[in-house]
Order: sequence, then structure tokens, then C-alpha cells
Amino acid sequence: MDAKSPEREPRKNSVSVVLERRLLACQECGWVHYVMTAEEKAANDRFLERYQLNDAERFIYESAFRQCLRCESPASEFTTAREEDVARAAGHLVTPVFVAAWVGAH
Repeated sequence: MDAKSPEREPRKNSVSVVLERRLLACQECGWVHYVMTAEEKAANDRFLERYQLNDAERFIYESAFRQCLRCESPASEFTTAREEDVARAAGHLVTPVFVAAWVGAH
């Protein structure tokens, strides 16, 4: 890959595609989420360090990764996304969650 490769150039209104991730579906509203890696979560956390969040603000920030961003149902109630869930999400934003390995296993 050279320096002029489109993958390396910042693009206005660019879209990220997340591949080969575990997908979970909210059982309340059907919204599809992808499971973040620990590295991605740490990178997000580093962006916030300069804001020096207090405990209440940190709690709100962390809760966003443990619930459905559409209806706020807890991620502990998510299940593994089925083909029809993924098909319904095609072309839409799939949002991240940071959950324990067992979430979605039921």
C-alpha cells in the first residue's frame, strides 16, 4: 500500500466498515450492534482523558457501551444477531457495545 492509497487518505464523510465482528441484536427494538474490542474501547477512552470527567459523567459515558443506543435496553439482554437482523440493518449504522463474552450467548 503506498502513501496515496485511498485507505490512508482522510476522506470527507467517510464510512467505516467493521468486518468479522460478533453482531448482537437488541431484543426490544431489533437494533444491531457490533462488539468492540478492548483496544477500540481503550482508544475511545483516551479521547476523553482531556475532559477529566467526574464520576457521574464517566458513568454516563460507560453506560452508552452497555445498552442499546436506540432504546436503552441493557446489553445483557441482547442475543446473537440472526440473518434477518443483519438484513434489516443493511445500509444502516451498526453501533458498538463493549460487553462480556457471554452476552448474546443465550
